[in-house]
Amino acid sequence: MTNSRLWQPIEVPFAHALGVATFCFAICEWNAVYCAQRIKPGSLQRFLNDELTAGKIAKKLCDLVRNMPKSKERDELQAAADEFADLVPLRNSILHGKPCSNGDGKARLSAGKIFEVSDLEAAADKFSDCSHKLNGLLHGFLVSYQPSTPTKPKA
Repeated sequence: MTNSRLWQPIEVPFAHALGVATFCFAICEWNAVYCAQRIKPGSLQRFLNDELTAGKIAKKLCDLVRNMPKSKERDELQAAADEFADLVPLRNSILHGKPCSNGDGKARLSAGKIFEVSDLEAAADKFSDCSHKLNGLLHGFLVSYQPSTPTKPKA
């Protein structure tokens, strides 16, 4: 039925904060995927084919970065990849939270805690901060990064 969504007891500020947090994480996640693609061409298609979760994307990115030649930029990328991995549980607790009511009777989500608008805004800021770091490395250091190509053993 048209407008059935309006039957749900969700307030616009909470819905907006939830949507912004979700969107900010999606941008961060795709920056992580594109970084992996620059490090190891073909990663994007494999991630899509395997329908990887955010946690698996984070692990693969961390592994790819760890195997890069040591440099200051690699250390920055490792820190950003680790930060992304650390944010996945927060994203999961928000998106997989259970509907509940807070102390004021307002519809919220909970996962070990009740998420308020301010919690979602703080999460969106964390996701955006990490996304900004990954994007800066994607369009900076990783532009000129040359992935190593496996050498074939001599016959």
